[in-house]
Amino acid sequence: MKGIIFRGLEELVVTSHDIAVWEKLLEKHAPADRVYVSAKNYPDEELFALAQEVAIVVDKPLPDVLRTFGEFLFTYLTHKHREILDQFDGFSSLIMSIDTVIHAEVAKLYHEPNLPEIRCERIDDSHILMFYCSKRKLCFCAEGLINGAAQYYQINVNIEHQKCMHQGAAECTLLLSFGEKKHG
Repeated sequence: MKGIIFRGLEELVVTSHDIAVWEKLLEKHAPADRVYVSAKNYPDEELFALAQEVAIVVDKPLPDVLRTFGEFLFTYLTHKHREILDQFDGFSSLIMSIDTVIHAEVAKLYHEPNLPEIRCERIDDSHILMFYCSKRKLCFCAEGLINGAAQYYQINVNIEHQKCMHQGAAECTLLLSFGEKKHG
């Protein structure tokens, strides 16, 4: 897992709690004096252990923590790489281009990023069917990233997780239903 993901988790923990909580998590689940560098690779197990411990600290199920992290991560990555988002004219354009544009840009920025496989099919102007496959099975984090994108574009999105790798499916299937936010 790339260090930038760990840095995003660190930022979330420090922002929502404090640096002492993050340092305790590191003491328990990372090698001594671990400092995450954005472009370097670190063991997936460290991220999973840290995320599980965050779930214990905040007393929430891990899927909920991963969704929250995904939402936060979208904003965190947007601040770091705004030029990538500037290529899209809206939520639908962004979602449909995850694999062909976003993952291609990430691969240019980070050596061996080990990205999930994501395919999208547009059903109509307000529905996209997304197929997610990764050995990491971070589909709940992907849901959070989708919610973060919806917030960025100021639209409502509903995610129906129709099939899930956590329940034995070969890949996750997510139906995204989206539209304008209701004002007032």
